[in-house]
Amino acid sequence: MGTIRILGNLGYQIIKSNLTNSRQPIFLSLYITNRCNLACKYCFVVDPQYSKEFLRSQLDFEEIRRIVDQLYAMGMRMIFMLGGEPLVHKEFDQIVSYIVNKGIYLQVVSNGMLVAKKIDALRPVHGLCISIDGMEEVTDFLRGQGVYTAAVEGIQQAVANGIATRVHAVLNRYNMQHIQPLAEKCRELGVEMTISPPNFLGTTDQDYLRLSTEEYKTFWKDYLELKQKGLPISNSSVAIRKCQEWPIDYHQYLQKGQSYGNYRPVFCLNGYTYVAIGADGTMYNCINLGPTNGPNIREHGVKEAWNRLLDYRPDCVSCSSINCIETALLLKLRMSLLWEGLRFHKRVIG
Repeated sequence: MGTIRILGNLGYQIIKSNLTNSRQPIFLSLYITNRCNLACKYCFVVDPQYSKEFLRSQLDFEEIRRIVDQLYAMGMRMIFMLGGEPLVHKEFDQIVSYIVNKGIYLQVVSNGMLVAKKIDALRPVHGLCISIDGMEEVTDFLRGQGVYTAAVEGIQQAVANGIATRVHAVLNRYNMQHIQPLAEKCRELGVEMTISPPNFLGTTDQDYLRLSTEEYKTFWKDYLELKQKGLPISNSSVAIRKCQEWPIDYHQYLQKGQSYGNYRPVFCLNGYTYVAIGADGTMYNCINLGPTNGPNIREHGVKEAWNRLLDYRPDCVSCSSINCIETALLLKLRMSLLWEGLRFHKRVIG
């Protein structure tokens, strides 16, 4: 099934959900493994609060097939496949083939180390996101020696094979002054780029990763200017402005009943039309609340876990994560998000 048709099916499902005002899991973040060949400084893979058993967790193909089938029947039409590093999964090829052949829009999020080795398996995916946090010095400090060069080679391989590819950076105090050179590198490579704060809204004991509210505001202002100058930034202008105008501390949530002044929040749809499933089987609302904060499908089954999911969501309206804001805008078919999506795919679908 072609990309245009799959995007059309996804759009139809989103329109149907909006018209009927129904709760259904259209967009799934699927963490197929917590195992990784890197140890990035800000990732949950290196977080000491998680057990070794959790960090070795993995979903096998048969379990993934059952998850995909059940969620598809409930309305799911889009998957972001993550890890850990999804390309280290021994059944990665089989998993990709099954999802794509089912007519589901699939993006794979990778560190880029194994792209050349897995290029045949990656050709059918509708989008590939490769993580780079800045130029060589910055990326190698945060992700490991030699990662930048290998990731750039992975991007070049993907582009040469006609795979719609973007670069994604995790914002932190160490790289916030190095985003313009990265955006210029993306233009040279012929790919788009996006950015997001660390998980848990940047809360961390490591000072060089944690940004203050003032630093966030300055960054989003500068980032919007880079987009307006024509650099290949796929984060939408409306979402960037929502982050820039965030009315409270960036590490706090907007709560129901709270006064926001003139700020109009984008209601977060996590748990309504978006859902995440971790490699240990936990179904959860979003990574910012933690990957173990939810019912486990191995205990409750997929449908019952979905029915219980909102019990684990706090009484929140929105957070300052651009990922959550843009997901909500996408699932409400905001035109600026649709345009960015078309721009991302235009090199492949013409």
